[in-house]
Amino acid sequence: MMTQCCELLAKEKLKVTFIKSASAGYLAYLFSLTPCSGKILIGGLVCYDLKVKEKILKISPKLIAKYTPESIEITEELVKKAKNMFTSDIYVGCTGLLKPGGSETSEKPEGTFFYSILYKNKIYNYRCLCKGKKTEKLNKLIQQICKSLIKIIKKI
Repeated sequence: MMTQCCELLAKEKLKVTFIKSASAGYLAYLFSLTPCSGKILIGGLVCYDLKVKEKILKISPKLIAKYTPESIEITEELVKKAKNMFTSDIYVGCTGLLKPGGSETSEKPEGTFFYSILYKNKIYNYRCLCKGKKTEKLNKLIQQICKSLIKIIKKI
């Protein structure tokens, strides 16, 4: 799925930027390993610590307190802020609960991830639940993100 996604991005001459906390850079790393990475990958920012979201990305602490750092609202803010920092065609933001210790609840258990994709001034928001060990969760998340990217690009 990742190869197909990267090939489509390259074919369409689209550049992608990642802003992530849940995957701590794993998504950009995997994209960088593909043969077409130089054609598609702009870069990104890992905002794993809350202070990076607040001080670098300028996300309001009140907004974070209201929705929690791992939420669709904060994830959407990530892609909006990324647009001001990077020049790209597609922005992907991702937050979530890879392991215990975040803002998990019974409605938002460990393994819940949120990702937002900003493309052509439209934001697409997603939520998924990935089970398994940490690496399995991340790989499932990346497959979901790649599927979503393919669907969005082909739709437009």
